[in-house]
Amino acid sequence: MAKRIAYKVSYKRVGSWLWKTRFIYEDGIIEGTDIRFFIDTKERRWEVPLSQIELRFSPERVEAIEELNRKNRESAQTGMVPPVR
Repeated sequence: MAKRIAYKVSYKRVGSWLWKTRFIYEDGIIEGTDIRFFIDTKERRWEVPLSQIELRFSPERVEAIEELNRKNRESAQTGMVPPVR
């Protein structure tokens, strides 16, 4: 199994000056909501409403997305579904 890529997300409440940072493996939006979820490097899931936060992602996020896309292309060619973790 390929190594998961951790990347950094910095976030703060709208109107706040204080930025906080977490290292995560995965993020996304819950369909039909304004809730964004994150899976951190300790395998904990946390969810926040997008209307209440500002986000900044590190450049490693692009690498993580490209790796996921590569796995999806490979699975489409072979017909096999790659493991999630």
